[in-house]
Amino acid sequence: MMSSSTKKIAVISGAAHGIGKSAALLLAEQVSTLILIDMDSKGLDRIQADLNEKPGAAAVLYVYTADVTQEAEVRQVFAEIRNICPQIDILINAVGGSSSSGEAFVLTENMSWQQWQAMLSLNLSSAFLCCREVIPLMKKKGYGRIVNFSSIARHGHRDKVSAAYAASKAGIDGFTRKLAREAAPFGITCNAVAPGITLTKRIEEKFWNTRSKAEQNALLESIPLRRLSSPEEQAQVAVFLASDAASYLTGQIIEVSGGL
Repeated sequence: MMSSSTKKIAVISGAAHGIGKSAALLLAEQVSTLILIDMDSKGLDRIQADLNEKPGAAAVLYVYTADVTQEAEVRQVFAEIRNICPQIDILINAVGGSSSSGEAFVLTENMSWQQWQAMLSLNLSSAFLCCREVIPLMKKKGYGRIVNFSSIARHGHRDKVSAAYAASKAGIDGFTRKLAREAAPFGITCNAVAPGITLTKRIEEKFWNTRSKAEQNALLESIPLRRLSSPEEQAQVAVFLASDAASYLTGQIIEVSGGL
């Protein structure tokens, strides 16, 4: 639960789909102002409609269409945000994915420079650009919660993801830990969630439904809890890390993988 003594303002990037959307639905009940960023304007329209109909979603809502892998767009959207919100208490960087060009797995020797750069921009640079914008505001207040998203693929042992994806998520780990040390003296925590295979709509359509029943069963057998995660289960951990209940937790990468 969020602290009830202070009105919180939260920003979520990648909020139109998957874990980011689930985090938005949860935070809408716990903060006073919710700011959602995504490059999918239609997806933002859908979550805005969902939040307007959600019981208990009392947060004032703002939505911005922007590509947070682009520095100019990030600077512009946060300039607009600062005009309406002089403080930002929570940042959840939920932008990311294993495919930035429609193909999740590319062998290193077949990977183009553009594919490598696109993957690092999507999963690592996007978090850096958003963090850079909010940290001065959090320092000024002496309070902040930053949550990034890593992945179990950061270990490099997943066969169906590229080296670029593994590197980008390993980069999130190092970035999160280093930023946590920089920001801690100012009352700012920075942690990351490292999901296992999570049954978002995209993963269901492009990964899960394309496997045979035998392949699905083999994958489930490899997971100690014998099931895939839901987006809501990942979002709950992110929202916990963004709360005052996690006030003494920083620089941590929380693996949410069902024991995989």
